[in-house]
Amino acid sequence: MKKVAILIFLCSPFFFMPLFGQNTAYDIVLQGGRVMDPETGLDAVRNVGIRGDRIVEISADKLMGKEVIDVSGLVVAPGFIDLHVHGMTPKAHEYQARDGVTTALELEGGMLFLREWLDNKVGKTLVNYGASIPHSALRALAMKRYGHYFGAARKIIETEGFDSPNLSKIMINMGRASYQALTEEEIDKMKTLLKVELEAGALGVGVPVGYYPGATHGEIYRVYEFAAAYQAPVFSHTRGFGMPGIQEAIANATTSGAPLHIVHANSLSLGEIQVTLDMVAAAQQRGLDITTEVYPYTAASTSLESAIFDEGWQEKLGISYEDLQWEASGERLTEETFKKYRKSGGVVIIHMMKPEWIEKGIASPITSIGSDGMPYAPKAHPRTAGTFSRVLGKYVREEKIISLMEALRKMTLLPAQRLEGISPGTRLKGRVQVGSDADITVFNPNTIIDKADFKGLQFSEGVTYVLVNGQWVVKNGEIVKDVFPGRPVVGRYRR
Repeated sequence: MKKVAILIFLCSPFFFMPLFGQNTAYDIVLQGGRVMDPETGLDAVRNVGIRGDRIVEISADKLMGKEVIDVSGLVVAPGFIDLHVHGMTPKAHEYQARDGVTTALELEGGMLFLREWLDNKVGKTLVNYGASIPHSALRALAMKRYGHYFGAARKIIETEGFDSPNLSKIMINMGRASYQALTEEEIDKMKTLLKVELEAGALGVGVPVGYYPGATHGEIYRVYEFAAAYQAPVFSHTRGFGMPGIQEAIANATTSGAPLHIVHANSLSLGEIQVTLDMVAAAQQRGLDITTEVYPYTAASTSLESAIFDEGWQEKLGISYEDLQWEASGERLTEETFKKYRKSGGVVIIHMMKPEWIEKGIASPITSIGSDGMPYAPKAHPRTAGTFSRVLGKYVREEKIISLMEALRKMTLLPAQRLEGISPGTRLKGRVQVGSDADITVFNPNTIIDKADFKGLQFSEGVTYVLVNGQWVVKNGEIVKDVFPGRPVVGRYRR
């Protein structure tokens, strides 16, 4: 009996696993880096073996690899997960990858015709991608007066693509819906449209109600009810600025049971950011699934023609014309140019926050980091290119507001955990662990810093290597050309 047991043990594949790992060359070995994993607390010099799209071994022992990269003196971290990205083009993804981002998601506003959008990006994308349900667009399409745009928009997407200017014209025409309320019948239709997009793979419901003041409190609550039924998170730019909108969102989440993520708490809260942080922390202590995020800049950015700049904006935001910067030229606005550009439409950078508000947001243990990165433009808001490197360079190394491990937790583990309920596959992201996806960012903690500023975009410095699904997208500090390893991140209701 003992001989049989020994034979079975020797024949077991588990007996050979350590030997197999040590003598088989991995596709890539990251050798001698400071491996940091926010979930386990690992912070030590290790060698990381990668095979295919997964991390297969993490060891103090030497590993063999087809390609061995010496990363001594560098941090080997999970790839950064950005829950809040508006720039989803190849050019924008290059700036994101150079900032350490491996997964870029459009969750505040969502993406119309999500199934087609996801399919269109397969094999064309540098980083992982995904989006939420676009409540703003769907509520407009649910209205009788705008419903005819649905077929027209779909035809344009099929024949001209998502970047078609004709599609933009349709969206502009539907913009009037922002000031109109839905009937009960239209709310029911809207919920049907929400379900279609959920089954297309949405990662939640984007509810930027601050941009459509015509939505009643009742309509928004019905959206939360829908989200609660599927336990799909609501990602919300809340109504207006300050406490009333944030309290509305928290009340809706509390009473409906919907998971809630409040986007960019810094720009929504302004001088009351500590109150927002305290409210979210209190909600979490009571077992509510409510989270929030910040970005590390004192300016916001959005479309000048949006409802944000309706009458009374100066009082609400505490700023005036000269605090607005026209993205296309970099000029500060006057009353005259404000009226001119608001009529034609375009993007402005809004200088409206104080450094101490940002510090409070970043220092809070409950916040994740989300860029709110804008579509690529040469003079776009610097958060488009530098959010994560700025946190690591300015707020970790220079100002010591938070520790390096805490910063990485905010950029990797917390965003992954926010998505795990709706997208179980994200349990393999945001970690450097055996079995995790090989989405990895390697950076120099002594030099990493953002270089983009309010004069124009520049690539961040200090991000040396980035792997997405086990493929190089940044190598020796440069973008790797003609590789598109990004994969869709989809919700569990996709059919």
